Amino acid sequence: MIWADRLFALLALLAGVLAAAMMVVTTVDVGGRYFFNRPLHGAFEATEVMMGLIVFLALPLATRRREHITVTLFDHLLPERVKRAAGLVFGLVCAAVCGLLAWRLGLYGERLLRVGEVTLELGIPRGGVATAMSWLLWVAAAAFVLDGLAALRGRPGATAGG
Repeated sequence: MIWADRLFALLALLAGVLAAAMMVVTTVDVGGRYFFNRPLHGAFEATEVMMGLIVFLALPLATRRREHITVTLFDHLLPERVKRAAGLVFGLVCAAVCGLLAWRLGLYGERLLRVGEVTLELGIPRGGVATAMSWLLWVAAAAFVLDGLAALRGRPGATAGG
């Protein structure tokens, strides 16, 4: 799925851009605090939001590239067929967990948008952030499904545990 891999790479690039922006915000905040006794207004909130988004933006590509921590204690004892089936089951279970989390986070985001919840200093709509994270969890769920299907097809290095 070349289109999916490109989407995941784009999301990871956006995570990198946010990480760079977070670095600039932190540098300006610390410099302002120590040299001018004037910290950057809203730096903590901006960093908090960016940090959350970075995690959810990078998750689909980390999943697709199989960069999660895995433990393969008994992998070498299993027949190839069982490893493939287990890889599919693992991918589908992880996709279901991501889907459940995405659904619940989406409901929470809707509720926050409905009541107009915003951050204290910058007024960032918390519901919008939660909704974006929900969409990104749906993308991560799709990445887990693709990963499970790749394991079933016998992708080299695919294991039951991830």
